[in-house]
Amino acid sequence: MLKGISSNNASFVQNLERIQDRISRTNQQITSGVRVSQPSDDPGAVEPILRVQEELDRINQVTQNLNTAKTFASSADGALQTADNVLNQLTSIAAQGANSTQTADTRAMLGQQVQQLEQQLVSIANTTVQGVYVFGGDNPTTQPYSFDGVNPPVAAVPNPTNTAVIRDVGGNSIVPAQTAQQAFDSPAGSVFQAVDALRVALQTNDQAGVLAAAGSLKTASDQLNLSAQTIGANENWITNALNEASSHVTSLTAQLSSLRDTDVAAAASQLTLDNTAYSAAIASQATLPTKSLFSYLG
Repeated sequence: MLKGISSNNASFVQNLERIQDRISRTNQQITSGVRVSQPSDDPGAVEPILRVQEELDRINQVTQNLNTAKTFASSADGALQTADNVLNQLTSIAAQGANSTQTADTRAMLGQQVQQLEQQLVSIANTTVQGVYVFGGDNPTTQPYSFDGVNPPVAAVPNPTNTAVIRDVGGNSIVPAQTAQQAFDSPAGSVFQAVDALRVALQTNDQAGVLAAAGSLKTASDQLNLSAQTIGANENWITNALNEASSHVTSLTAQLSSLRDTDVAAAASQLTLDNTAYSAAIASQATLPTKSLFSYLG
């Protein structure tokens, strides 16, 4: 009783199918550029790929956080530079107002200029980026200061905290920002107190008060510059951290590629070998006798 193809033919077909499967997979790897797209492609590579990808994801998140912090630090730095320019204008006004030859009317006009610049300083302290107050500290959605043009600038949060940290890829951290009170209202030299004292002294024709306010302005300006130096140092730290993160990303990407991506040259070579083997197998099979015993029976 005949039972289909012989065992030799069945083995030939199975081997041929294996070669065809390799050819198909290799073509797919070359086309997609990916050698391991599912666990069955290379079970031993799955765990290393996942480990590298997880670390790459972590560093990408660190990089995103650092870029955000850099944007805020840069905005804070620019705001403090603008504030320093305003203080220079106020120092010039104080020098004019302190002159003994100035009249009450002139000092009153200078006082109006100071009031406008004071309002500008409040606006600088309330600088926002992406809807968040740069100098808001732990209260980033609350406006740090308000000013009605008559009374001294008022802090929305009397003693704001500033605890948010930024980390690099190694886990090192800094507090990248400063609150408005640290920069503009420090006990060591308050910008707002000095400017408001100057405004009041000019408006009340108080020459001695103008002189005192001029000295306070100098102290406040020095304190503002210290804040600017701190922000500048933080910017440098963030830049270095970003460079380090970029270096790690480059290294990890190369590792991931070596584990997951197709070695096109090796794949092409294997494809040539498989195609040759496939063609040879077909040609060899074609030369084998196809007649059976029954072919010779009458």
